[in-house]
Parts: sequence; structure tokens; C-alpha cells
Amino acid sequence: MTEEHVEPSAPEPEAGHSEPGGAPEGAQHSEESPATGVSEPIAQVAGDSSPRSAPPGRRRLGMTRLIQALWLGSGVFLMLSASAAFSAASNTTDAANVVGAILTRWHYIALLAPLLLMFLEWRRSRPVMLVILFIAILLASFQALLDTRIRIMRAESFVPISSLPHDDPVRRQFGMLHGISQLFLLGQVIAAGVAVATRE
Repeated sequence: MTEEHVEPSAPEPEAGHSEPGGAPEGAQHSEESPATGVSEPIAQVAGDSSPRSAPPGRRRLGMTRLIQALWLGSGVFLMLSASAAFSAASNTTDAANVVGAILTRWHYIALLAPLLLMFLEWRRSRPVMLVILFIAILLASFQALLDTRIRIMRAESFVPISSLPHDDPVRRQFGMLHGISQLFLLGQVIAAGVAVATRE
């Protein structure tokens, strides 16, 4: 009888191993650089590996923070500059003219900043923040009306308001309007501070 010789079969490669000479699964392939002759690894990344710009949410957050900082900083600057002007000026008329010029610029910021923030906050549905911004817009509008009335009173007076007697009706009305205007300014600065301190 002849003996049959059965050659042992080669073991099948296990799952996760590659054929001899091939790269294992998940490994990085290399490519030889024509300039240097050195093989450089090339990572295989699933999906689109092209650089992407910042997401819209991050851009909106950056714009919101910028407007809030401008709003709050302008209000604090106005309060400090008004106090410094009356302390350093030679007379109250010059100080009032300087503060009045600053107030004119402030009214634009005080109205535009919360309006822009309300537009940016509208889709986020945060009722508390929307109420704060709405109150700030009302305060800014009332302050602008009061300052307009104060300017008219100063223009109609033949002498500086500070030269009038303390019991003069015009001076008393001027002082009352000026005090209310300062309270409105303080309320806007507080609203701006709350907007800045609120976490996104």
C-alpha cells in the first residue's frame, strides 16, 4: 500500500491581521516624499478633513460679548468723565457743555446696543434677558427725552442755571430732571452689567 502524504495547510490569518507585507487595519500609510526621500505618514481621516471656519454660534457669542463690553464700558466712562469734568472745569457752564457733548454720543450707544443684543437674543428664547434689554431700551429713551428737555431749559435761560437762586422754580425743575436722568443712566449701567455677567 502506498502512503498518502498530506501537506499541512497554512494557518488562516486571524481577524484584524493583514497579509504579510501589508499594513494592519487602522494603521497609518506612508508615502515617500520625492524631495527628501523620507517616508511620511499619511493619516486616513474619515469624512472631510479640510479646515473649517468657526461655527455660527461662536461668532454670534463673540459679537454679543463685544456689544455688551462697549455698552457697559461707555456707561461707566460717562459716569466717571462727568464727575471729573465738574471737578476740573473752571466753571459749571464749561463742564456742562463737555458732559452734554458726551451724552449725545452716549444716547446712540444706549439705544443701539440693547437693540442689537435683543436681535441676537431673540432666537435663544431667554425671557429674562429679553426683559432686561427691553427695560434698558425704555430707560435710554426716557433719558434721551429728559436730556433734550434739559438742553432746552439751558438754552432758554439768560444766565447759567447754577447762577439762579436755589429756590428758583427753573433751577429746582432743572435739578429734578438732572437727578432723574442720572438715575436712568445708573439703571442702564446696571442692566449692561447684568447682561455681561449672565452666562451664555
